Amino acid sequence: MTGIGRWLAGPAGRRRLWGAGAAPWGRLAEAAAQAHGRVPLWLDRPLRIAPELGVDTDYAAFAELVVDTSAALHQAGLARGDVLAIVKAHNVDVIALAQAAARLGAVPALLAPDFDPGTIRALLHRLGGPMTVADDVAITRHGLATPGLIRHLVSVDGPAAGGIALNRYRGHRAPPPAPRTEHELVALTHTSGTTGVPKLISHTGGSLAGQSLVQVLGGRVMLGRRDVIATCLTTAHARTLSGLATIAALGLPHLAMVDPDPASAAPLMARHRPTLIETFPNVFTRWESMGEDPAAPLANVRIFLSTFDAAHPRTIHKMLAASRRRLPVYAQAYAQSETGAIALSFRFSRRRAGDARHVGWPILAFNRVRLVDPSTGAVVRRPGRAGAIEVRGPGLFAGYLAESERTAQGWHDGWWRTGDLGSRRIDGAVRLQGRAVDAVAAVPDYLAWEDIVLARLEELDELVILADPDDRPVAVVTTRDNRPLNPDRWAAATADTPGLGLPLVMRWEQLPTTATWKVRRPALRDQLFP
Repeated sequence: MTGIGRWLAGPAGRRRLWGAGAAPWGRLAEAAAQAHGRVPLWLDRPLRIAPELGVDTDYAAFAELVVDTSAALHQAGLARGDVLAIVKAHNVDVIALAQAAARLGAVPALLAPDFDPGTIRALLHRLGGPMTVADDVAITRHGLATPGLIRHLVSVDGPAAGGIALNRYRGHRAPPPAPRTEHELVALTHTSGTTGVPKLISHTGGSLAGQSLVQVLGGRVMLGRRDVIATCLTTAHARTLSGLATIAALGLPHLAMVDPDPASAAPLMARHRPTLIETFPNVFTRWESMGEDPAAPLANVRIFLSTFDAAHPRTIHKMLAASRRRLPVYAQAYAQSETGAIALSFRFSRRRAGDARHVGWPILAFNRVRLVDPSTGAVVRRPGRAGAIEVRGPGLFAGYLAESERTAQGWHDGWWRTGDLGSRRIDGAVRLQGRAVDAVAAVPDYLAWEDIVLARLEELDELVILADPDDRPVAVVTTRDNRPLNPDRWAAATADTPGLGLPLVMRWEQLPTTATWKVRRPALRDQLFP
């Protein structure tokens, strides 16, 4: 299947099946507008680079914004082959800036503004101190106006924080598009930072097409002209880059949210009635209460899609139960930024979600997966036996920027080692055990235990099991609406878990999280046990 996947993701396959999604990555916004016209694009907040568009706009207006911004960046001095760092609050204008840079043949580097200043500065240094577009909050927080840090600083807000206003460069004609080729570097994103300073991930036109493949083909099969897509994703994440080809190919109305707060998301979904919703698993967990909302914001959803991390069974059950469609489906993509979707699984039952650590079949994502002994590299062939997960497929990245040695360490005989541990069922499905660096010796299957306890305690929003400095398991929880946790209910729910005492109760905003709102376990350990 990987051979078929490579053909389908290659130029010939894309020309036959992808429609507007076959355009070079830097031309996708324009291709979508040309193919589909003024299809609605709804936002949950105005764009900082074009507040006049409001929150009810369309594909054509977005494409015009990309072209106009391309002209402004060119006037600011951005040229083909340059890197443009983008450090601003999450919103669709991050993608507009990235498309505008790629249209010129420059390479956008999307940096999440949520990182600490030391991390942002380290990433900018690794990028060579490039031209940077930022908002004033990021400029102030990260000290981006510090002399010598970057080549040129442009602010989407104006000159107050030390950058040159983006609007100062507007009003010029855009140069002809010059997007980069299939095998050239087209964009940079970063890893989640769960294990330290994030790595910069190099994406070529071909690798992004490979990551988009399963989304485009799945959309062709499962969606029709009456469908409405809703997403709630962080715009500095690799998923937003690959997802753009899907949006261009399908041309469906799109509700693009960046605020996961149910108070913000629920009214928008109640208004626009999406039939497909994609977000990260932890966001779906925060949205569980929407099933009790009288406005029924999830009632029209046919497909719930979560990416990158495994969802909790309780969350899957509550999402399916909140839909009023006849046969809703929860689709789960086990994925990484370096690979795209590795495996896919589908759940239909409103009554039971089963083992959510069963993350699906690689063949459905046009990939191959193997398990190896982490110490010896020997291939693990016995079903049910755990090993390190390695993958081959059409969406594999081009390496970590400026870290060739670290990139080489991840490759093993043409297979990419993901850093995850798991096992295979006899039917080839992958069961995820967790990250190797997060292993808890006393609770080897810690993710499954988290699922079990969360299913027993509805009042929990999140549960993380860590190892303390003496390698004993410690539970950290957040509760719905920050209500106190009943210790008797906790004791009853964890009576059969190995060595788990009373938990540490925290507020969600106190937890260190990644760009996918996943808890950064190493950082949480360091926070709790300095």
